[in-house]
Amino acid sequence: MPRIIVPKGWRHLIFLIVFLMAGLGAATPMAFGAPKKPKSLDPMTLPFPENIQTMAGGGAVLVTDNHISGDRSLELFSLNPDKAYTPASILKLVTAGVALDSLGLGYRFTTGFYLDPKNNLWVVGRGDPYLISEELCLIMERLRGTGLREVNNVYLDNSFFQTGLILDGNNFTINPYDAYNLALGVNFNTVNYLIDQKGQIVECDPCAPLTQVALDIAKSNYPKKRKKGRRFPQEYRLNISSSPFDAERNTGQTLIALLERSLIKVNGDLMLGQTLPKDAKPIYIHLSSKTLEEMLKELLKHSNNFMTNQIFLTMGAEKYGAPATPEKSQRVVLEFLDKYNLPFITMVEGSGLSRRNSLTARQMARILGTLEPARSLINSTDDGQVIYKTGTMSDIQTLAGYLVRPERVNEPLSFVILLNGHYKNGTREKILAALKAHFIDHNDNPLAPESSRLSLKKAPSPKKTAKSSKKTAPKVQKSPKKTQKTAKRSAKTTVPAKDRRLFSPTESAY
Repeated sequence: MPRIIVPKGWRHLIFLIVFLMAGLGAATPMAFGAPKKPKSLDPMTLPFPENIQTMAGGGAVLVTDNHISGDRSLELFSLNPDKAYTPASILKLVTAGVALDSLGLGYRFTTGFYLDPKNNLWVVGRGDPYLISEELCLIMERLRGTGLREVNNVYLDNSFFQTGLILDGNNFTINPYDAYNLALGVNFNTVNYLIDQKGQIVECDPCAPLTQVALDIAKSNYPKKRKKGRRFPQEYRLNISSSPFDAERNTGQTLIALLERSLIKVNGDLMLGQTLPKDAKPIYIHLSSKTLEEMLKELLKHSNNFMTNQIFLTMGAEKYGAPATPEKSQRVVLEFLDKYNLPFITMVEGSGLSRRNSLTARQMARILGTLEPARSLINSTDDGQVIYKTGTMSDIQTLAGYLVRPERVNEPLSFVILLNGHYKNGTREKILAALKAHFIDHNDNPLAPESSRLSLKKAPSPKKTAKSSKKTAPKVQKSPKKTQKTAKRSAKTTVPAKDRRLFSPTESAY
């Protein structure tokens, strides 16, 4: 083969052309029509029940009709109904039901004021969750109305609750949802103050004095730098996280400051950890301005952990005597479940903060059947078709409540959604929208205009909990194949529902 001789000057040019052509050939498929990675399909566009199965993954979803003929309930849709999950704040529904049954709709908390022979004022707490600023000012008016003008020492009796009680799930943070529980606590055991335009710490409510405890907390949490867009004056509400004893001290300091402002002179000191002597005489017994029914509505609306656990602990002390302990309250819960033939659940406190609480969707559905007559206490959407309670912690999204059928408004379906693990925010709401579309709107396309999208009213929700909450629940299953089989097999299963109702129609106030 003849040898081709390329002049020296051309060699570099040929090499450059070959190099450019090779690069263009490699780039051409990318530039002209190389297949792109397909976008993931929106699960909301899938048909029912595939949309639910895809979104829920390893979570649990259950829809139950408790109004079929006979004393039985019908499961209309079921996914992982017997797997245990951490329920978070939907556990408040259980606490509310037990409280209504054990304490009664009209129950009112009491706080006693006594004088001993040495003119010392004794304040005896019995777990009132609603000793807030307005209530405290009312108490001062009543005390002055008794003719009280001067006292020596002020003694606090917190013996109705166990001393130094810290419930499981408390993460010792300054977040108000993390407050300690006391037999005598004011303003949800939080402090409220204002940083004014000059940067000074001042009180923002005349009925909530800036106590020494509050001032110490405000100073230790003073913002080092103003956040962008945040201007003073700025109001703060922080939890007394240091110890239950500081919370008790804040209660005493608040009461003394309010007594002084009411022109009732205090000559002595604040005395904590005392028990009412037999020779002390009552001068005023304060009844809470709200009944238990009204308090439950309030705590379910705002998901107030402090109020819930105050009620939870009081149930045990009322039934088995002081001091209140979690164990006494757990006994009351177990008796309630047994009374109404309901399955036992793991409930270590009443608000849902503890990750040791656990239940299954089927257990929760049975409880919802019993609580149905009290459903008017629970939040609802504007159209009234969804009655719901949310539960939120890091890696936990839950929802439980009722779907109201327009043609049978007095016979709602109950639903439970339990998601533990890594889910996108809003997954539970999308699942609920799909359930409503199928069972209420009878439209399996939740994205259709006629299928009204859900807009759940957002109550103040807890931020991500402290480091301990990083112990997450099981991860979400990536493939829904196994769960599909489970759902098909368990759909439309009938289960006994003996003694399902908490109240008979004549006893119910709802």
